[in-house]
Amino acid sequence: MIVRQADDSLPVSWMIRMLPALPRRVAFGRRTWMTRRDTPYYILIGLLSVQVAYGGYWAINDISARIGLWPDAALAAAFVQSLTLTQEVLFFSHVVMNLVTLVLVLRGKRWALPAFVLSFVLDRAEWVIMGSNNLFSTMVNVDAWTLFSFTLQGAIIAMLVFLTFEGRLR
Repeated sequence: MIVRQADDSLPVSWMIRMLPALPRRVAFGRRTWMTRRDTPYYILIGLLSVQVAYGGYWAINDISARIGLWPDAALAAAFVQSLTLTQEVLFFSHVVMNLVTLVLVLRGKRWALPAFVLSFVLDRAEWVIMGSNNLFSTMVNVDAWTLFSFTLQGAIIAMLVFLTFEGRLR
């Protein structure tokens, strides 16, 4: 029986057959979507998503200060003037490399590890420059953000190394 949509276009059964077959694996005697082998991969995707969101948050703050969306225009102008071109290049390169790493992991490529190590080095170089920025240090709790960033990046590097040597990233 062919089921038609209300607007009498393509049949629903045709659309269902066009969906890709979703992998089903047997684990612990039952069918499941994720096995224990997949768990580190999905944890890595989650951690990288947090890293991309974290970098995006700071990028939005930086861009919003530049286009005048901060409530305190004097503070925004002072913040923009306190940033150097080198620092901005390092920061935005780091943000882009985070996104590149996420895409590489989603595609299962082993190049994700060197891409994230490059992102890490860019971020640390930018933080060294940012550490001497007194205005930024008074605006945010630099120690807490640094601890969060180091912990997150360390976990991502560990998961990338694990999945690369396990053969999950090829």
